[in-house]
Amino acid sequence: MNKMRLLFAILAFVWASGLFAQESSGYIETNVGVSYTSDFIDYFPGISFLYGRRMFLSNTSFWDAQVGLAAPSLATMKVGWGHKSADSGFSVSTGVRIWPAHVYLQLGIPDTRCSKEVSRRMQRRLDRRGKDPNDFVCGEWTLSVERGLGDTRWSGLSLESIAIATVSHRWYFE
Repeated sequence: MNKMRLLFAILAFVWASGLFAQESSGYIETNVGVSYTSDFIDYFPGISFLYGRRMFLSNTSFWDAQVGLAAPSLATMKVGWGHKSADSGFSVSTGVRIWPAHVYLQLGIPDTRCSKEVSRRMQRRLDRRGKDPNDFVCGEWTLSVERGLGDTRWSGLSLESIAIATVSHRWYFE
């Protein structure tokens, strides 16, 4: 029961921090990765589809939380804190994957489609539709490495996973 209280306290803290956020944006994310396990299969692939929310506490500091469907774990959830460069748009974050239990370090690489000037051809296409470059759906690529409990007596909490490496793409929306 103490684990449930800790989980609830973490979620309540992140939610309360979001109330004071300067800016907040939701996103959807697709994610593929591979897990190194202590089970009879050394390497195991995984995939997830997530909904997330990034809440900026300042121009560069943010909380990030996501929940979604995953295979083979059926569901997954992550909560973390990060820093985003105001100049380059790159971000780095660290946190906890609550299920299956891991700690993670994640690098965010901005989608250049949203930060560059558009070509004349693209501008004509946008003009025909009554749109401008601000109407692009922006996103970022993320790379993460995670450490699980697969080689400890609590290995069941991380589904026998010792480590996970993932790549994903996020699409942000207002």
